[in-house]
Amino acid sequence: MKSFKEVWSITQTKVGLMFALIVPVLFLVVWMTGYHGATDRLDQLRIAVVKDETTTELYKKLQSDSPFSLKEVSSETEGMKQLDAGEVEMVLVADLIDKKKMTFYVNQANAEFANGILKQATAEITQGINGQPAVSSDIIIEHQVSDFSMSMLPLLLGFVIYIAVMTMGIQFNLVTQILQKRFSKWSLFWSKQLLHGIVLLVVPLVMVSLAFAFADIETSFFKVWAFQLLLTATCISVTQMNFAIFGPIAPLVNVALIPFQLMTAGNIVPPSMLAPFYQTIGHYLPVPNAVGGLTRLIYFDGDISSFILRLTVILLVTVAVTLILTAVRRDQAHIVEMKRAS
Repeated sequence: MKSFKEVWSITQTKVGLMFALIVPVLFLVVWMTGYHGATDRLDQLRIAVVKDETTTELYKKLQSDSPFSLKEVSSETEGMKQLDAGEVEMVLVADLIDKKKMTFYVNQANAEFANGILKQATAEITQGINGQPAVSSDIIIEHQVSDFSMSMLPLLLGFVIYIAVMTMGIQFNLVTQILQKRFSKWSLFWSKQLLHGIVLLVVPLVMVSLAFAFADIETSFFKVWAFQLLLTATCISVTQMNFAIFGPIAPLVNVALIPFQLMTAGNIVPPSMLAPFYQTIGHYLPVPNAVGGLTRLIYFDGDISSFILRLTVILLVTVAVTLILTAVRRDQAHIVEMKRAS
């Protein structure tokens, strides 16, 4: 019993028990509430209809019969541009006079759930306007990848690094606790930043090299590496900030961010179809921005400027918070020196 009391008195014991209870409950609550009612938000899926003199009636019919949000675009080129930018989930090109055909374009970068619903809807749309002669339809997946591993690559590169640096942060924090009475807080802080620098030099390079070895990636090695470097720095900074704010329960906070990041990454269900509370959370977390950027880079070398901007802002804010909290925190080594002196 004596040993049990000693074990119970250590903070990490209570944190471990909190992990055992809170983590599964948190995953269950977040995922069940976040995805609840997703199929009721079909109006959040956007279809661009290429406008010409023959599509006016089609557009009006779709507006009245379709559950989706519709918009008209002036040309197929404009529609495809918006599809690649993620501004719409489908582009409809219709030739109802000469070819009697409708062509539906979806993007491999879309969420799987959205593409599945839209593909099913094409049959209903075609059937709804069919006459004599019948109108045929065709579904084209832009930037389609045939290998399942390739379809998972953006999520792997974007999410695994968060898990890696989160685990690393736990060990680094234990080292800090062991040494905090022997060295000043700033000496330990900058020592950790040096270690982080080594991680930034090695880990993104290894991950991207392996990705290029296993997959046929549409953009340059340098672009993917630079983005992965920014992502890794951001993940390190976010997890480090949580240690500065929450101390011994920071591992629990870092783990608690996982279900939010996986849900809002957009590879399963579009964020716009999540419960309202969860729809914009992903803008402020590293993994959803990473998955969005990597998807466009890997599949079709698309524009990722918005994702770079968000990751940069997250990085700068979290670094600033960590520096401020480190500055105001008491220096344990200095306290020990004062006690010795007295």
